[in-house]
Amino acid sequence: MEQLNQVIIRGIVGNARVQTIGDTEMVRFSVATDRAFKNRSGEVVCETTWHSVTAFKNDRMPDFATIVRGAGVEVKGRLRNQRYVDSNGNDRTTTEILANEVAVIGK
Repeated sequence: MEQLNQVIIRGIVGNARVQTIGDTEMVRFSVATDRAFKNRSGEVVCETTWHSVTAFKNDRMPDFATIVRGAGVEVKGRLRNQRYVDSNGNDRTTTEILANEVAVIGK
């Protein structure tokens, strides 16, 4: 059986922070995606989900300066879980998208 870890999202950038670690440039940003549906009462409900994205500079990345709050983006990559201990000593797990490709599709 072939295993697959692939995700594609399209949404709006919330915040973005460009960092340089050694010779490597990276950006961490959040993306909001919306889903609209009708509940049992027939009312339209809009559900927003926030995603954390990490991208490292490569030939499939735009200029990181274009990844700004309010910009539309399409992100292709894989899911990665990060485990850490918070300031209160509790074990925590977060899920982020490690991007292979990012396209800015509007602002």
